[in-house]
Amino acid sequence: MKFSESMVTRNQIILSAALLAGTLFGCGTTRTALPHRVSPSPPNPLKQLQNKINAILSDSIFISSHAGIKIVSLDSGQVFYEHDNTSLMNPASNIKLITSACALAVLDTGYQFKTSVFVNEATRKGDRVQNIYLKGYGDPNLSTSDLDSLAGTVYRTGIRTIAGNIIIDDSFFDDDYWGAGWSWDDESDPDAPYINALSMNKNCINVSATADANSISVSLEPETEFVTVINNATIVLDSIRIPLKIRRLTMSNANTVLIEGEMYRNSQITRNVPLLRPELYAGILFRESLRRAGIIISGNVVNGVVPEGIREIAWHFQPIQQVMECMNKPSDNLCAENTLKVIGALKNGLPGSAKSGVFIEKIFLSALGMDTTKFSIVDGSGTSRYNLLNADQLVQFLSAMKKQPRLFPMFYNSLPIAGIDGTIANRMTTSPVLNNLRAKTGTLLGASCLSGYVRTRDGEMLAFAMMMQNFITSSSDYRLAQDKIGSLLAGFSRTNIHQPGP
Repeated sequence: MKFSESMVTRNQIILSAALLAGTLFGCGTTRTALPHRVSPSPPNPLKQLQNKINAILSDSIFISSHAGIKIVSLDSGQVFYEHDNTSLMNPASNIKLITSACALAVLDTGYQFKTSVFVNEATRKGDRVQNIYLKGYGDPNLSTSDLDSLAGTVYRTGIRTIAGNIIIDDSFFDDDYWGAGWSWDDESDPDAPYINALSMNKNCINVSATADANSISVSLEPETEFVTVINNATIVLDSIRIPLKIRRLTMSNANTVLIEGEMYRNSQITRNVPLLRPELYAGILFRESLRRAGIIISGNVVNGVVPEGIREIAWHFQPIQQVMECMNKPSDNLCAENTLKVIGALKNGLPGSAKSGVFIEKIFLSALGMDTTKFSIVDGSGTSRYNLLNADQLVQFLSAMKKQPRLFPMFYNSLPIAGIDGTIANRMTTSPVLNNLRAKTGTLLGASCLSGYVRTRDGEMLAFAMMMQNFITSSSDYRLAQDKIGSLLAGFSRTNIHQPGP
């Protein structure tokens, strides 16, 4: 049979169509699969937080400085973030966290700082006594009004005349007026007052220079004969070329305040000036209080020691809670240094010293599980350049304190509150960090720290330490970085809702 060309062509077309149909509609094993679209993984909130903190630390201010950071959840134990957290750095006033916690632990939460008045009843004749004794036990917040109260109590015992002296006893502490590693040029700074068991008005005096139209007058608060004033200030009508200075003459070894420089008319400048021999300052103010109460005093104010067995006739108490809040919220250095020496005196023997106080602190920290051979503490306030800790150790300490139900409430409440009080009253003033974060600041030249606690949006409590060191510019940029991180922590949520930007 012959096949025409047209028949062959038609058969080829039919065969090709059949093969194509087999390809399109054949079994699944030969079918070509269409590409499948994979859904992306949901973002990790903690990773996002870490990236945002990394972005803050990428700022150029950290190129030549150091930042040690540790953030831990106290609920789960999870490490949220760490960066250079094992490098030892100067904690500055973050040391006060340890001083206050140790005080609450070893002195107890009900402890009261004391100041007492004694007389020898054997010398008393009617309303007349020979000497009167004022003894300090380390109260850092004793004030002129407290001395007035003591003087009133003395008057109510019937005493009207003191024939001899006012004898002041500051033997509860050693005679180291300053801390180890304190800078010599801080001597005229009210943040570095002389440390004494009989402290008065923060061992400082307020000096005000007031210019009227023609002259400059100087006043003291409190008014006292203990301080001599030299007023060399002048009034100018145009530009001030020599700014006014109010300072104690440190080289004269006397409580002489020099006022020099220029002021405008109708202006006032006030400075808080630290004083030498604060125990004598307290004694002289007490003599003035006694005289105001109606008691005649014939003698002088002299140093001495209260004899054994004589009668205590008046006393003033300062609750430890007030001292701890004064130590941590405004970061008062005298509160910290006096507290450290009180710890040493009561737990390691008289006289109280910073060294003996630190010894007790290390026992306390060791009981919290810390290796005390791995850091250095030499004072109570953090003023010293010899103090060295790292962010790891601070967070370990903060975490351990959270587990102390007897101590933690008072300790926690003594810390400054973001946007509310203390040294962070004007920092982190927006929600959710406002009235949430509680932390201790620490500032020295070239050092800025912030360590404490904050709750996330989920209510999870975090402990953190941020230590920034070795910069020569203003600390304001470093505080801003800390505030940004604090705000991130307060705004963090594990559900990835409302995550704030850096």
